[in-house]
Amino acid sequence: MDLIFQDKIILITGSSKGLGYACAKILAEEGAHVILSSRSEKNLKNAAERIVLDTGLKPDWIVSDVSNLKDIEKLKNTVISKYEKLDGLVINAGGPPTGSSLEMTEEQWQNALNTNFLSVVRLTKAFIPLMQQKTYGRVVAITSVSAKQPLPNLVLSNSTRLAVVGYLKTLANEVGRDNILINVVMPGTINTERLQQVIQGWAKVEGKTKEQITQSRTSQIPIGRFGEPEEIGSFVTFLVSGRNTYITGQVIPVDGGFIKSSL
Repeated sequence: MDLIFQDKIILITGSSKGLGYACAKILAEEGAHVILSSRSEKNLKNAAERIVLDTGLKPDWIVSDVSNLKDIEKLKNTVISKYEKLDGLVINAGGPPTGSSLEMTEEQWQNALNTNFLSVVRLTKAFIPLMQQKTYGRVVAITSVSAKQPLPNLVLSNSTRLAVVGYLKTLANEVGRDNILINVVMPGTINTERLQQVIQGWAKVEGKTKEQITQSRTSQIPIGRFGEPEEIGSFVTFLVSGRNTYITGQVIPVDGGFIKSSL
């Protein structure tokens, strides 16, 4: 299937590794012109080199910390000056620290809000007007199943992901007539570096080994295993493609059946 990525420019934040990198690689494979962005120049260079080796296509990259308003402004200005448009935006950022509700500090709350919620607000405010000029745009935010089913010892994630959902569902209603489609993807338990940190936190809280935690968590997933980053990347790629013409304002789990709710 042709996903209609010819001449389409897609920006992926947090794309030097993990879920963001998987999205960028698959988008490049499908023919999109990919712009990578993350805080680390070294990691971005490595990611770009890997995509060239795997796809033969050279992505651009821009160093940017999405928790910082000034960095987002610079990111916007760079994209506008070089491309004069943006067709798709994949918003991804590292998850906040593990911890329980009452132990998180004011600084940790503010950092989580900047990285995982305000980044979404600021990125959309920066790039949606550019999409409105062309009457075309696709936006996907990668959050977590914690937006639907709160996870233990992850209060910062549980809280900020819900804020993202409320904001983007509202925004999707406002810009749908401009042919701008906005969706949220909720990954389940996916094999990333972040997962190992979370498992370690769960193990500490529950007094178990990482192996015991892994076995316990996989037993709760009907498919019987953790997901792979590419399984998120493939779905995100469809949502930001030209083949998606009628899906917007949705919050969609990609979790192997982990969420038990029917709604």
